[in-house]
Amino acid sequence: MGKANEHTFQNDLIRQLVANGWLLGKPENYNRELAIYEEDLLGFVKETQDAQWQKFCKLYPNAPEKKFVERVASQLNKADPNAADKELRTFGTLGVLRHELRDRGTRFSLCQFKPEHGLNPDTLARYAKNRLRVVPELVYSPWTSRTSQSIPSAQFSPSPRPSPQGGDGVADLRPTLNDL
Repeated sequence: MGKANEHTFQNDLIRQLVANGWLLGKPENYNRELAIYEEDLLGFVKETQDAQWQKFCKLYPNAPEKKFVERVASQLNKADPNAADKELRTFGTLGVLRHELRDRGTRFSLCQFKPEHGLNPDTLARYAKNRLRVVPELVYSPWTSRTSQSIPSAQFSPSPRPSPQGGDGVADLRPTLNDL
């Protein structure tokens, strides 16, 4: 694929994702060392679990946001995909998404899976606050200067936002965690 065609394809993909509820991110807001888009992580937690967040802030009054991001990063880095022990399966990306993050009596869910029914309005509200983000031209690692053409990011809230009522003729490009 030529440069012009690749750029056109990238822009079309980004346009489709944004049209389907994804947020458009900026590469400079991505924490390359921790591989986290902090705005989404902290935003989802603060919007959906305020009581737990306030408790966490009391436990860590000096820079609670920094401490929380570091705690999540440390949980992500302990991944053991072959772990037989249930405790060890709570590490890594899928472990962090499927299980709560716990720290000194606080408990945080980092995403809300799609509910099987609409009977619980609180669950539906949390599900609607999941964040999906695409970041164009992202240098994703601190050890390289190469850019990825476009990074779809589902930072700790990869379930899609509820789809708008009615179809618009555009394919639904929003994956769910159930697909993992």
